Amino acid sequence: MALSFVAALVAVLLCTRAEERYIHSFATEFGDLKLQGVALQKTAFTQPDLLVIYGSSELVSTVHGKAGDFFEQYPTGFQAFPVGKPGAASLTIMQRIASLGRYIEGRKVAFTISPTYFLSEKVNEGYYEGNFSALQAMEVVYSTHLSTDLKRAAARRMIEYPETIDANWTLDFGVRRLAGGTFLDSALHAAVWPLGKLANAVGRAQDHIEAGLHIAESIEENNPKPGIIPGLNWKEILRRTNVKVKTVRPPIAPRLTKRPKGSHDADFLRILKAADEWEDFELLLRTLKELHADALLLSMPLHGTDLEAEGVSAGARKAYGTELNRLAGKYGIELVYFSQYEDDPTFFADTSDHPGERGWMLFNKVLDDFYHQPQKSRK
Repeated sequence: MALSFVAALVAVLLCTRAEERYIHSFATEFGDLKLQGVALQKTAFTQPDLLVIYGSSELVSTVHGKAGDFFEQYPTGFQAFPVGKPGAASLTIMQRIASLGRYIEGRKVAFTISPTYFLSEKVNEGYYEGNFSALQAMEVVYSTHLSTDLKRAAARRMIEYPETIDANWTLDFGVRRLAGGTFLDSALHAAVWPLGKLANAVGRAQDHIEAGLHIAESIEENNPKPGIIPGLNWKEILRRTNVKVKTVRPPIAPRLTKRPKGSHDADFLRILKAADEWEDFELLLRTLKELHADALLLSMPLHGTDLEAEGVSAGARKAYGTELNRLAGKYGIELVYFSQYEDDPTFFADTSDHPGERGWMLFNKVLDDFYHQPQKSRK
């Protein structure tokens, strides 16, 4: 038994060293080890030349110039480390961040926000289930880095997706006891706490070993760090991209019918106000604050032309940005909302929340500035 424990410990240590050496090879990869695990994300935050970016399908799109590709060769001294998958909304990302614990303290981290998630009352269950990680959720439920109030609020959202927790009794029990919030619930959660921590330790060890095996089987060292350019001429880059997109990109097909201006404002504002994504987004912001992260939020603009055709006026559309700014300000987190581009077709790649090449260049400039800013204290 003792020999097995020692062997397992040595294996984990060797795998951890391999992760540190080869982490840059995962920068532009989007496999389950990176997205569903914890080890690789933690290791990325220990590297001063990596900027971790969380988001959704925009991070894995085929658009030229997205952050993972643009910064791959260290044009200004760092590489982007995107972590995203289609359908990854705020509750999923909150769990990923919470699972990092102290590793994110004082570290820079960026998030791309998809407005579409706020334009539906309910979060798509299939999207949530497709992004769910039991390992990351367990880290939330048995975290020593988050307040009880925050964990309870997160558990009450997680319990609304029972199929993701039913198969793991330690997770299911912990979530339900946290969500209950009674004295008995708290006592039972405390009683199972040692088992939860043990399960987390085993899960983390398995995560490290799987990463180490993957590295041994298929990863080659990839840390180019070519001669670093002192700076990029962003004005010229944006000018060239703007011209290129305007002359090459096909226009979005016009709608056959157009609703009267403002005729859909009431429905738009009702759905926007009722969206569960706001609650999940606030859980994410609370997590960032409690873990003292130095965070940046980047929000896509709404599709102004399309919404206008659907009868949603510019005045009604401002409500999204107003609430976004209110919550970011409440938790002291930097936000860049590209609202000025909502009527600019060159910003978008399609009618979804995907920046086009010009949109990504505008994102990349903000990310470049953010990386080179002095770190802020969040304590």
